[in-house]
Amino acid sequence: MTAQPVLTEEDLAALMADAIDASWLDLRRRPLPAILDTDFVRTGLHYQLRNGIPPRSVRTAQRGSLRLFMEYDTLTETETRLPKFAGQLGVPVADLRRVLNEDWLPHVDVVNLPASLRQADPRALQVRDRDAGDFPAAALAALLSPCLLLTCNYKHFSALGVRTRSQAVDGVMAVAAINIGEMQVQAIVMIPAAPVMAAGAAVKWASDRFGPVAWVILGVLIGGGIYWYRKQPPQRREQVKQVAGEIGTHLLEEYGTAVNGVNRARVLLRASVVPRPEQRTPVSAILRELALTPESLSAQQLADLLDPSVRPSVADLRAFLRAHDTTVFDQVRRGGFVLGSHYQLPG
Repeated sequence: MTAQPVLTEEDLAALMADAIDASWLDLRRRPLPAILDTDFVRTGLHYQLRNGIPPRSVRTAQRGSLRLFMEYDTLTETETRLPKFAGQLGVPVADLRRVLNEDWLPHVDVVNLPASLRQADPRALQVRDRDAGDFPAAALAALLSPCLLLTCNYKHFSALGVRTRSQAVDGVMAVAAINIGEMQVQAIVMIPAAPVMAAGAAVKWASDRFGPVAWVILGVLIGGGIYWYRKQPPQRREQVKQVAGEIGTHLLEEYGTAVNGVNRARVLLRASVVPRPEQRTPVSAILRELALTPESLSAQQLADLLDPSVRPSVADLRAFLRAHDTTVFDQVRRGGFVLGSHYQLPG
């Protein structure tokens, strides 16, 4: 039997198109939602005990590029499995509970979906038919998609586009690579402007102290540099041009390398996320918009952000938010809601 590729040519073409059109993702502006599954928590605890630091998924959430979510029943399942995890990892249960309470849960928003919302996406129902225990995480991931589903269980979650055991880790690493690459691009772009910016800042300071004459001095210095270059013999001018050209070529190469790295990471991230639903429902649109917004939103603010095709009236939206307060949403200020709540495991 011939092995089938993980991605078909059509899949790869779609991924490339989505990666080039990255309007669905801007980590500098909005965090990417990521949903935790129980088995991934166990893997992350093992990593933290071995390395002394939280896993990259938690560290990336601490830096603001990921926003971690967990369905309430998944959290409950995790708590009930802590004794088993403790036995496997050779540590007391209290140690695992402390790690979760101190390092993980402050960065995890827990959402308690009612049955009606869990059944909103047919992909989640396919996961339920394979394993009812994975249904809560699948339902939340489907509603918030595109998002990362942090799980190692590619068999049960295949309906949500999970193809490999390492897909979640690949996605988290891609987010980190995008952040690093974009910082490199920004740094390279800033290098040629740095002397001018530094000079401008210095002249502004001098201008505040000595008046407009400081800008005249800057003009004289720049003009003097041009005059000096023109007065150099042809051989010296050629050397100056050669050095400047080599520096410019190096910067362009570094810029190209950084941009290519970001683009490759975006392709990998697009291949790692749960795809968006074929048709966005109003409920999914509401939950996803709140998942992308760290600050609380009023019904009016949320309505303004929703696409008109899925936008309910402000009155209906406000009633929906209030009906699911303390379960799906948390009213952290009068009329201002966020998605999920923070929990601590009881000692």
